[in-house]
Amino acid sequence: MRKFFYPESMAVFGVASNPRNLAKNIIKNSLDMGFAGEIYPVGREPGVVSGKEIITDPLSLPEGIDLAVILVPAKVVPETLDMCGKKGILHAIISTGGFKEFSHRENQVEKDVMNAARRNGIRFIGPNCIGVICTHSGLCTPFNPLRTKRFKKGSVSLIVQSGGVTSQCSYYFSEEHVGFSKIISAGNKLNMDEIDFLEYLLNDDDTEQIHLYLESIEDGREFIRLARKSKKPIVIFKSNTTRTASEVAMSHTAALSNDDRIVDGALKQAGIVRVKDIHDMTVCAKALRLPPLRGDRLVAISLSGGFSVIQADACEKYGFQCPALPGELVRKIESFRRAGVIRISNPMDFGDVHDLKALVFTLERCLELKDIDGIVLSFMFEPEMVRLFGGKVGSPEQILDLMKKMCDEHNKPIGLSFFAERRYIEEFKSISTFPLFNDSVESVLALRMLRDYWQGRSV
Repeated sequence: MRKFFYPESMAVFGVASNPRNLAKNIIKNSLDMGFAGEIYPVGREPGVVSGKEIITDPLSLPEGIDLAVILVPAKVVPETLDMCGKKGILHAIISTGGFKEFSHRENQVEKDVMNAARRNGIRFIGPNCIGVICTHSGLCTPFNPLRTKRFKKGSVSLIVQSGGVTSQCSYYFSEEHVGFSKIISAGNKLNMDEIDFLEYLLNDDDTEQIHLYLESIEDGREFIRLARKSKKPIVIFKSNTTRTASEVAMSHTAALSNDDRIVDGALKQAGIVRVKDIHDMTVCAKALRLPPLRGDRLVAISLSGGFSVIQADACEKYGFQCPALPGELVRKIESFRRAGVIRISNPMDFGDVHDLKALVFTLERCLELKDIDGIVLSFMFEPEMVRLFGGKVGSPEQILDLMKKMCDEHNKPIGLSFFAERRYIEEFKSISTFPLFNDSVESVLALRMLRDYWQGRSV
């Protein structure tokens, strides 16, 4: 499996120098991302792509190339696999479409592809996929043009059943400063499926979390078995849950729908976190970087009365309680107030306390409480804030380091968000030393995901 992600050499079949050719984008994407291995463009007509001459005689290829990426007409794929077998290429990505997803039934060319793979001992990803993006090796096999310079390296790996969703995940995880290690576009899963990829990623040193977008689960029993024994968090966005979607999915990746009630129950029993969209995958990825959330009792703190109300609604919506705080602690926090016009409770309006030391004191004391499992903090940040806090507010790095230190010391999570100009929020997110959520509701949602994961692990 490793050669699918870290090949030292790659042959790309179906390349042409004309502007409409898609296979040449596979070469450009990989070069732009820094792939250092040998690349051999193979096509019918001579020409040059990305400074490399197109090879028109596949038999002239060197022996033992690690990976083939195939984007030729479906009927030519079997003979291309036979050619790979002759040259000792045992790993392939078949990007070509036009198989079961096109005819809605098994067709002869699909059988021919499987037979060619078997007789040559070839394992392949696809067909009807865009293959692999690996930020550690620079391999980037999608045939659609990508802005690879925007990709951010991270520790999340993704298994995705759609080419379009693969591209969107690569951008979304990067833009949210989560980053990714590997993304696998599985396509029709004719030869390799999520079980094969999951087994590899469970033992991959560059992967700390595994996220999946699936339209179908081929072997639910084995999938659940692997998830139960996983020490790495597994997150899934499972689509194709309605009759309308099943018709689209069948023509898209030949995916058959599963009974969603059965799927949902099995995922919960296996400790898999289920999310509803790509954005929530990134929220969950950030949440899982926090210490465990073992229960439902939160302290919600905001420097705004309005956001305190918003937090209160979100806490109840996502199944959290906000217990009353000890009277002695409440009186101590109230002693920090300036005007004395805001009553301290939980959720807590901290708008009358303009003192960073008081906020740190409150966070520390609340994390120490045995009947509190975590904190949601909606903080204000802007340059003027430095003056309001007496010039004692540190840099963004220092603020995030402080949050991380408190979480680590107490082994409890803080769901942190800011109400500020978007540029300041993006600045904090880009630092990536401590997870930051886009708003106060998202931070509560993130803690719900974290709670669901740890509750699932205890079943």
